[in-house]
Amino acid sequence: MDLGREYPPLPSELRRRRLLAEEEAVWGVTWHDSCPPDVGRKLLTVLRQATNAPERVLARADSQRLVSSAEGTADITSDDVLDGGDDDTERLDVVAAVLHSFVWLSEHDDELVNQIHGWYSDDMDPPTYDVDTFITTANDLLLGARVGWHFQDGRFEPRDNQVLHAEVVEPAAVLLDSDPKFAPASRGFQTALNRLAENKPDVAITDAASAVQEFFRALGVVGNSIADQLNNAQKASLITSYDRQLLKPIIDWMNSDRSDRGNAHHHRDGEVPRADAWLAIHVAGALMVRLSNKEPRQILAARAKKEKEAAEQARVRRAAELAKPSSPLDDSTPF
Repeated sequence: MDLGREYPPLPSELRRRRLLAEEEAVWGVTWHDSCPPDVGRKLLTVLRQATNAPERVLARADSQRLVSSAEGTADITSDDVLDGGDDDTERLDVVAAVLHSFVWLSEHDDELVNQIHGWYSDDMDPPTYDVDTFITTANDLLLGARVGWHFQDGRFEPRDNQVLHAEVVEPAAVLLDSDPKFAPASRGFQTALNRLAENKPDVAITDAASAVQEFFRALGVVGNSIADQLNNAQKASLITSYDRQLLKPIIDWMNSDRSDRGNAHHHRDGEVPRADAWLAIHVAGALMVRLSNKEPRQILAARAKKEKEAAEQARVRRAAELAKPSSPLDDSTPF
């Protein structure tokens, strides 16, 4: 089932994506430790499309919340939480529980289903669980909302548990956000993430490669291709011959993958693996971080320092406002 084809984005969603891209072009990518209501409602709809036994999944999710959540409670049912009840932090727990429950039931549920199209019938059907569609769509929704969690290899875990995310994707996004001259490269990198969230891996590959080209241009390196820019970067002494020997195989792979699989070649839906798109994004991020001559931890530490300084400046401003002498006139003065 291709939900992207069955339910193409409406104007409101297209506007949301455009506004997100504009914000991230200024502030960079921010990952959230919670799940907004719109993602919950969408996931609930996908759940009912991906199985003929959604209530079993929701009931098992309630049980997992009682046993495995921090407080051991499920005062509001999982479907109500997904539908907008409770807070965003609890909703993230519900998403995890629903994903775990869906996968578990797909492997163990052998009880026949007698509910068809919302009406009970004497006909009995085996339960069906479209695991690939549900997990892929759930991860796409979470990525599109920049939720810093995803479901992989049977586990719901923070994205920063992934070495490549912590060492490549996040530092690259922070690096590109750190200097206005990297704005075009930042837009390309963020667009690649957005396209992957839209299940368009072919477009994501092209956008990742474009981000690298824009990064080179920001460094003053011109060229008709990334390979040309790499050669010109050495000529301009921005990188050494050893750097070029290290980076050339990576550049060759990006060019090859872009030529063979990018959207410029009009591949059919489903022909380009998502794994290739993720690899292209990781390669692009690693390359830009390497070209910056900065360590990933230095990049993240600089962002943390900047945020700490901004928070301190805000605190000082608030303290100064509170310390101002009050006016001798107040709202009760009749003149």
